[in-house]
Parts: sequence; structure tokens; C-alpha cells
Amino acid sequence: MKQDYRLFGAWRLLAAMLVMAYHFSHSAPDAEPVIAWFEHMLPLLDMFFIMSGFLIFEHYGGMKNNGESYIRFLIKRLARLYPLHFITLSVFVAFAILVHMGVLHSQAADTRYNLMSLPANLLLLQAWGVESELTFNYVSWSVSGEWFAYLMFPLVLFAFSFRRAAGLAVLLAALIVCLEVADSGATDKYDLWFNTKVWSAYRIAADFVFGALLCALARNIRPPRFSQWLAWTVLALVFVAMFAEANIYLILGLFGVAITLAALADKEGGSDTSWLKPAAPVTAVSFGVYLWHPVIELFAYSLVWKRIVATEDPFLFWFYMPVPAILTILVAMYSARHLERPAGKWLESTLTNALDRRLAASRAA
Repeated sequence: MKQDYRLFGAWRLLAAMLVMAYHFSHSAPDAEPVIAWFEHMLPLLDMFFIMSGFLIFEHYGGMKNNGESYIRFLIKRLARLYPLHFITLSVFVAFAILVHMGVLHSQAADTRYNLMSLPANLLLLQAWGVESELTFNYVSWSVSGEWFAYLMFPLVLFAFSFRRAAGLAVLLAALIVCLEVADSGATDKYDLWFNTKVWSAYRIAADFVFGALLCALARNIRPPRFSQWLAWTVLALVFVAMFAEANIYLILGLFGVAITLAALADKEGGSDTSWLKPAAPVTAVSFGVYLWHPVIELFAYSLVWKRIVATEDPFLFWFYMPVPAILTILVAMYSARHLERPAGKWLESTLTNALDRRLAASRAA
């Protein structure tokens, strides 16, 4: 029976909403203080990928580590990730084409909307260090990094089979050492491995392994009393640490404790978190909120706010912000049901059938 991690869903939605508010706030009058406030919470992005590693290891940690199982795993994960990525990317590509045709105007015509960057985005390579800046749907660096983590999943399985949780800990330590060595010359906070975007695949790989390690450890931990409220308390401490600009490893360590407690809260039936069940239709689309909000931002701020409303009134700006935020949630919910799921099912069945035919032909030969 599939475990329902309701706290994970709620926290991922919270993080997605904060990221959305951060990006929307760039259009605010006198935006610098607001942006600086939001940037204290940049490590929240790591929470996405730690949880992803936890959930993927929970669901696939027992699969056979061979070629056929690996390809079937990649097909399932591609069918989950790619439809939404492709749909949102298509909006920005259409916008870029209109810009290059001279129908629309953008100062980012040769940077964010550079069509030479399209192949990397289509192949999910944009966060592997092949690009010098974020392009098209700028938050899709996370999809590229997540795909990289899926590609290295056999290494995670091997590490676990070799020394169980200790093997995962060794793999995590090795990744951290590599990241620190590669980052030894960083001078700006955006150059640090835990903040960078265009090289984020490697940071995400470490987060992903950390999540798998937490999953392996949680299997042997008995849920403590009040684990849900302990999880919320530790999450609050994470926010305190982020705003205190504490060491990133302390912040990530607190994330690990909070995520483990959140998982344990749902381990035995999830009755303690049943109060979150009515919010499931919204919490289930946190990934959609994350990828759709730059599309909504393109129209709600670049067009409506800056060109039609065209005011510097801060009160009106904050009064306006909930409108595109709510619209993003509604679009994400519609997209999940009517676009992503049908496209994902088609992609998975098409690729699986092609694989089955190839395997059958190979066995017959």
C-alpha cells in the first residue's frame, strides 16, 4: 500500500508558494528589501530534493539494479516530469519566437530567450553546467537536476546494497567533498554550491542521496509521540536558522530531522495528519505551482502590471499579488488533471511498449 505523506505535501506546497512570492516580488516597487528578505529562505529549495530522494527511495529502493529495471524506472519518472516541463517550456519558446520575429519586445531576447539554448532545455541538460545562465522557464533548472538524480539512481542502489545506510552515508560524503572542492573559489553567495542554478544538478544529487539516507534510517525508527508537532517545531527552527544566516550544513541537518519526523508522523496510518487530507487536491500540485508560476508571471506582471496598470503604488502591488497566485494554483490543478496526466500516461505506455517490443525481439533472436 502506497504511503501517503501529507506533511511532505503541505511543506512542498509551502515552499512552492514562497518561491512564487519571491519571484513575483521582483516586480514590486522598491523591491530590493523584499527580495533580500526572501533570499534568506533559499535553502528551502533543498527541501524539495531531499524529500524527492526520500520518496523515490521509499518507492524504488527495492528494485533490481539491472538494465531493464533501470530503463522502466526512467520511463516512469520521465512520464512524471517531462509533460509539465514541455508544456511550460513551449509557452516561453512561443514567446521567444515572437520576440525574435519583432512582434514582441524583450530586453532578454539574447539571454533568457536565446533559441540556441533550446536543445539543452529539451534534453534536460540546462542545470548540468552547459549553460551560462537560466533560460526560458528559469525554474526548470530543478527538473534538469532531478533528472540527473534519477540517472544516478543505480549508484544509490549500489551504495545501499554494499553497506546499507552506511553505504549511502559514504556516497553522500563523497558528493559533498566533490562539491566543496569544485566550489573552493566561490566569492559570491550565488556561486556557492547550495545556491547555484546552472550547476545545480550536482547539488541536487547530494540532496537526493541525503533523502535516500533519511528514508533508510527512518525504516528503523519507532515514531515518537507527537512526531507531527515535533516536525513542525524543527521546521520552525529551520526558518530561524535561515534568517540567522546559520551555516548551511546546520540548516540542512535540521531539514533532515524535520523531514524524518514528518515521515514518521505518517508512518502508522497517518491519523495524526488527517486534518491535512482536505488540502490534498492543492498540495498534490506543488510541482505544478512551481513550474507554472513563471508563465503566470510573464502575463500577470510583465504585461498586466508593468504595461497596463503601470503604477508604483506599493499598496496596490501587494493587493494585486494574490490574484496571480490564486490563478497559478488553479492553472496547476487544471494542468495536472487535463494535460499532464493524459500526456504522462501516453508517454509511459508508448515508451514501455517500445521497450517490450525490443526485449521480445532480443529474446526471440
